[in-house]
Amino acid sequence: MSLLDRLRGQAITRLQKHSVVSLIRLACYVALVGLAVMAASILYPAPLPVIFAMSVGQVIGIVAFLCYLLSILMDIVRGSDHAPNAPGPARQYRDREPNSKGDVSDSV
Repeated sequence: MSLLDRLRGQAITRLQKHSVVSLIRLACYVALVGLAVMAASILYPAPLPVIFAMSVGQVIGIVAFLCYLLSILMDIVRGSDHAPNAPGPARQYRDREPNSKGDVSDSV
């Protein structure tokens, strides 16, 4: 087993430990930091804060977007393999049985 395979396995294990919800929360917090950087450049329109907001604020926004994208990919890869107490719509529709017409019951 090469070092790259070992590092890849450790990264996947760490990602599986963290829930999708916590990754979405992290994306929201990082996006709020990026928004604060952008707002600071509007409140103090000197050249350096504007340059800082355009460069560092964009990187912060990209990191937030990548966290959100990673959480979506993790949710797609997991599919219906959620913990029994996992939040979200998967828990809501997991135990339902389709009725004789082939659609889900109306008790939502």
